[in-house]
Amino acid sequence: MSAYEASEGALYALFLAVIAGHKDSPPLCAVDSEDHGLNPRLARALMEYLCRWYTTMEEPRQILLTTHNPLILDGLPLQDDRVRLFTVSRTDAGRTSIRRVVVDEGLLEKAERGLSLSRLWVMGHLGGIPDV
Repeated sequence: MSAYEASEGALYALFLAVIAGHKDSPPLCAVDSEDHGLNPRLARALMEYLCRWYTTMEEPRQILLTTHNPLILDGLPLQDDRVRLFTVSRTDAGRTSIRRVVVDEGLLEKAERGLSLSRLWVMGHLGGIPDV
């Protein structure tokens, strides 16, 4: 199969795999909407792989990803302090605020009740969602 024949989502996934696995990749990589063109479940699985790859590399590297896909969150092992989730919000005055989502007792308690990170985000418990 050629790149021309591959789906856009497959090309994004391949791009991220190459960036993660190539020995000469930069120490910091930023990708906007890494889940673009991917089935939501595949996007979550890709996130699991990326986290595993980046946390087991010999040379430390960082990847900064943005998404609007809630299921991506379910692929994040947030109990590992090397994996971090931030929400970005804008105030009515136009100021941007960035806040780290910390795994605390309250979040773990909600998870035990069956509420996934994606569900908590959609419900507005994690921030990063405008009031509508």
